[in-house]
Amino acid sequence: MIKQEQSSTADAIFLEPVVRASCEGVPVYAYGFTHILGESPTLVETASLQDGNTARPVKVHPKKSWEISANLMGATPPRMPRTTANDYLPLEAIHLIDGDPQTCWCSRSQSQADVEPVWIRLDLAREQSITRIVLRKRPPGATRNVVGSMPLDTGAVEVGMALPELLTIRLSCDGRLWETVYEGPSGAADAREFVCDVPTQRAKQIWIIGRNLPRVENWLFSFSISSVEVYDAEERNIALASYGVGVTVSSTQHSMGQTIEEHRDLWPIHTDLGLKFVRVGYHDDPVNWHWVEKTRGELAVDAEADAAISYLTERGIDIMLSLGFGNRLYTQDDPTRKLPQLWEWYYENPAPPTTPEALEAWGRYVRYMAEHFRDRVRYFEIWNEWNIPAYWGAAPNVAHYLAIARVTIPILREVCPDAKIVLGSIAGFTHGISSWSVDELAAQEENSFMLRAINALARDVDVIGWHPFYQTNPESANRRNYIADVRCLRDYCHALGFTGELMATEWNYAASYPAPTPPNWWGDFECSEIAKAKYVAQITLTHIGLGVASFFCETWSSYYPLDLTLLRRSFAADPISPQQPQAAYYVMRNLATALEGLAPVDVAYSLQTQRQDITSLVMQRDGEIVVALWTPGLAQDDCVGEPCELTLAGSYRQVFGYDPMNGTEQPLTCVQEEGSIRLPHVRVMDYPILLRFVR
Repeated sequence: MIKQEQSSTADAIFLEPVVRASCEGVPVYAYGFTHILGESPTLVETASLQDGNTARPVKVHPKKSWEISANLMGATPPRMPRTTANDYLPLEAIHLIDGDPQTCWCSRSQSQADVEPVWIRLDLAREQSITRIVLRKRPPGATRNVVGSMPLDTGAVEVGMALPELLTIRLSCDGRLWETVYEGPSGAADAREFVCDVPTQRAKQIWIIGRNLPRVENWLFSFSISSVEVYDAEERNIALASYGVGVTVSSTQHSMGQTIEEHRDLWPIHTDLGLKFVRVGYHDDPVNWHWVEKTRGELAVDAEADAAISYLTERGIDIMLSLGFGNRLYTQDDPTRKLPQLWEWYYENPAPPTTPEALEAWGRYVRYMAEHFRDRVRYFEIWNEWNIPAYWGAAPNVAHYLAIARVTIPILREVCPDAKIVLGSIAGFTHGISSWSVDELAAQEENSFMLRAINALARDVDVIGWHPFYQTNPESANRRNYIADVRCLRDYCHALGFTGELMATEWNYAASYPAPTPPNWWGDFECSEIAKAKYVAQITLTHIGLGVASFFCETWSSYYPLDLTLLRRSFAADPISPQQPQAAYYVMRNLATALEGLAPVDVAYSLQTQRQDITSLVMQRDGEIVVALWTPGLAQDDCVGEPCELTLAGSYRQVFGYDPMNGTEQPLTCVQEEGSIRLPHVRVMDYPILLRFVR
């Protein structure tokens, strides 16, 4: 039972949406600066799911999470809400005028070098004579640990060292009339600074505009420097906060940590989506060890993060909490951070616990978290993506991971016996397992981190998770063979004594506008916003049709160059870039309602169609059989579909077709035959349609 004061705290922090407008009679709800239509919009032009059927499709009202009894749909939010005590925004504009050469500002990342201009504006307290303007890069700092932390992208520079290729500098005394005093190249590649000499001139405002941005860190293109200096006739730098100067910028790179305001405004959309699972702690959250224990022996969970978990559990959502990561207080000889300009995780990752002392401290963290959350958290995950350096904090080591798991599992079983334990989700999947020979499987059992961990822990954990797709080409073998591979992996796990759940705890498809400049770790596949929504529907149905919980990554995010979000990344703004729903948002919400209570089932059926590769999965719930059909491969914005006839064993009163792109349901014409029902002239699209057979 959740304490009342926790509930009151959550309700005070995360406000319920209000109606800000209506469109054609449908309310539009405001979650901060994000506006969400109360019903599904019409996203594609689909006259009918059955040729010759003139019945009018009707919108199906989407349910909230607490109105849905069960589904296997989840998401990973981009970090958790937090109080100011655990907020970390190292790249704010104030660093341009704080006089500290080691601090810096960075604009929000862009997917290409010239998407939109980026600017800095300084406002002096009073009009003064100026002679020189200097843009200064941050001086080089400590050597980076490239094993266990995120390295620079190819061709990228460090944060604070990124001058645009082209600069425009304008001066004004009234904020209306501007004189351009420089326009041209910055000499950014080699110079530590850019100097603009100005014939002694009066000014109150300085406006600096950058174009053709350099590649920065691992987030593509930004404008990032340490300071803007403005010198008067006496050679004083008057561009300092101590002189009353104000600074405004076009945008700020808050990175994947985001801002307190965004977390508060957007946290409630998980319930609007109708999700039943939310996974937290997998990247850099206040529930991670390095946040919970910032001083040796003192453990505490951030109050706002605590309330965020209560908010969701009170509204019918199960929490998966990833326990991680390293803590430099115990896992490094020198706990001092060397790169304070960046977020600790994952630019300066602490090493994982491997020594007896560190493992003992890890166990105390696990016990503390289990005791604190045992009445609210249903799933505890042991680390995230421990098979890659960027999340392990060192070169991955199966033996070290197993040692951590064997410390963790007994504590969780003792403290919260009703909770389920998740084997730390791996980056990737055992793609191809369904085609491996006996010898190939044996070789994989020696080399695959995932299979080695499953072999060791299959009987000790309740859930096995993986991250199968990030922008994977739908024509690839990994996509084409995925259903067979999942079934094969399930059989493999069962043979080892595993009896629990399978979960795809992260996956993503992105529709980036414009497409990010390669090279990128996710490859070069691109798609439109509508195609993304169709792939989201395909992967969701693939998993749920297999009885696998499915987590889209991430619910919202406007700072990462890959489109990791269900909301639109638009023009940058400061301090918050407003985000509006993508098509994929509404499709996810439609599916959460349509897939309520469904589980896989074996029922005899057949398809008559000229296309032999139609994907089909069959599910059931009380009194109904639901068949999902779609054509695999590349999706298009406009699709005429493939004609198909479906015959299903059994006797049924009615059949309905559900279109998740538009959120509509339509009665279909069928023929009841002896022992089966025949559904002619179905139009199968390049996204899943749901055929609902009602007994």
